[in-house]
Amino acid sequence: MIKPAFTTAAAVIAFSASAYAAVFSVTEISPSGIKRANGTWTVSTEGDKVFGKAELQLDNGTPVTYKIDGKVEGGAYVINLSDRTDGKKDCIWTGKANESGKVYEGPVVCGSEKFSVRAGVQ
Repeated sequence: MIKPAFTTAAAVIAFSASAYAAVFSVTEISPSGIKRANGTWTVSTEGDKVFGKAELQLDNGTPVTYKIDGKVEGGAYVINLSDRTDGKKDCIWTGKANESGKVYEGPVVCGSEKFSVRAGVQ
């Protein structure tokens, strides 16, 4: 029990550091639980600010890219997924670390559309 709590705390501290960069393996999942896109997020942080880019591929083979911009609040990411090449607008992801502290999961809301993102540190 102590190890997962320590790992999660270490991950939050790492993302709160003055400068940090990471690559995440990312899966976008539809509300029905079907994987709709896979790829990577390249993310940098400065203090509690988060920014970067996403490069994914839809399940039909179409590439999807977008910008990442947001912050870490109370151990959770609150990130805007903007300039999406798939046309989705006003997308915000709220992701929290799971017990391992290496995977962040949470919902994405794009206007009235919802799906989820699972992002694991590579």
